[in-house]
Amino acid sequence: MKKREKTLLIAFSLVFLVIVGGGLLTFGLRNYREIGSEIETLQNRLVEMNAAISQGEEWQRKSDWLEAHVPAFGSRQEASAKLMETVTKEAESAGIKIASREFIEEIRQLGPDGLPLEDEGGTGFFDKASMKLTLTGVKEEPFFKWLHALQRPDGFMGVTRLQINPASQGKTINVEVDITHYYRESQAPKLTKVN
Repeated sequence: MKKREKTLLIAFSLVFLVIVGGGLLTFGLRNYREIGSEIETLQNRLVEMNAAISQGEEWQRKSDWLEAHVPAFGSRQEASAKLMETVTKEAESAGIKIASREFIEEIRQLGPDGLPLEDEGGTGFFDKASMKLTLTGVKEEPFFKWLHALQRPDGFMGVTRLQINPASQGKTINVEVDITHYYRESQAPKLTKVN
C-alpha cells in the first residue's frame, strides 16, 4: 500500500468516524431528551396523584353530600311533574302568568345493543327533566324574583337557556326560558316470587 493510499484510507476513516459518530451522538441526545421528557411527565403525574390522594377525603365528603341530597324519582314523568309543580307554584307566588309550557324530551343515542350510550355528552351522574316556558308581557322585577326563586342549587334546578326581548308595552319583557331539574332515577327493586 502506497503512502497516498494510506493517507486516503486514514482520511476516509476519519470522515466515516465523524459521520457515524455524529449520527450516534444525535441519536443518543434525542433519546436522552425523550427520556428526560418522560421522566418529567411521570413526575408531574406523581404530583397530581399525590394531590388527588390528599384531596380524597374532600371528594368523598362531596360524594356523600350528593348521595344524600340529589333528588330521586322513580321515573322521568315523576321528575317532570315535580318540575311543573315547582315552576307553577313559584310563578303563582310571583304573580307571573306562563303563556306556554312544553317539556323538552332528552334525546339519547342508542348503541349497537339498543341500550343508551353512556355519558354521550350528557349529564353523567344525573338524569334530567327540562321544560321550555314562554312568558309574554311580564314585568322585569317579578320575573327576576321568580327566576331567582327557581334556581336553587340545593333543589338541583336551574335555567339552562334564557332569551329576553323587550315587549312593545312599557317596561315589560317577552321571555323564553328552559328550566332543567337534575335528579337521579331510582330503580324500583325487582321482586321475584318464591315458591
